[in-house]
Amino acid sequence: MAASLLLLATGSTLMASPASAAVEAKVPGPPVIDFPDGNSVSAGGQLAIRFAASGDTTVTRFRYSVGNTSLGSEVPAAQDGTATVTIDVGNVTGERPVYAVSVDRRGRISSMTQGAFTVYAVWSLQGRALDANTWLPVEGATIRLEPAGVEVVTGPDGIFQVAVDPGLYTLTGTYAGPPSLSGSSQPLELDGQGLWFDLLLFPDSAS
Repeated sequence: MAASLLLLATGSTLMASPASAAVEAKVPGPPVIDFPDGNSVSAGGQLAIRFAASGDTTVTRFRYSVGNTSLGSEVPAAQDGTATVTIDVGNVTGERPVYAVSVDRRGRISSMTQGAFTVYAVWSLQGRALDANTWLPVEGATIRLEPAGVEVVTGPDGIFQVAVDPGLYTLTGTYAGPPSLSGSSQPLELDGQGLWFDLLLFPDSAS
C-alpha cells in the first residue's frame, strides 16, 4: 500500500483532477438585460439599455446587438459589473429584441441573453387633407375624429396629427372655403403603431 502511494506522489506526470478541469473551462454567466428608464420609447427617441454580470467578477465587457444576433457592438463593464448604453431607436415602431453576451478577461463568452423593448408612434394618426378636385393640400380644414370627439386644424401643408388610444375611428373634415369642402372616411382601425391617411374633401353641393 505504501509503495502505491509513493508511486503516485513521485510520478513524472501530474494530472489535474476532473474538478479542477471543470473550473478552468468555466465560462462567464449570461448577462441580465434591463432598461433603467423603462422598456418603451417613442419613435425617433433614445433608449438606455443596461447589462449586468450578476456578481460575476470575471466579466470585463459585453457584446450586444439590437434587432439581430450579430453582437456587433461592445461595451466595457464597470467595476460593479454593469454597463449602460444609449441607442437611437429610429422610426420603426413595434417590439424590438436586444441580444447580449458576457465576455471575461480570457475572452470566454457566455450564452446569449435576449431582452425586448417597444417603440411606439408619437401620433396614432397622421394624414393630409386634400382638395378632391385639385389634389392640393387644404390649409385650415377642421378634422374631427369620432367617437373620440377630437378636433384638429390642418396646417399650410394640409397635414393633421392626432394622438388617441387604439380603436376604431371615423374621420370627418370640413373647410369653410371658398369653396366650402367636406369629406369623411370609412372606419379606421388605429393599433398604436401609427397610421397615415389622406382625407379627400369634396365641394359642398351648396357651394
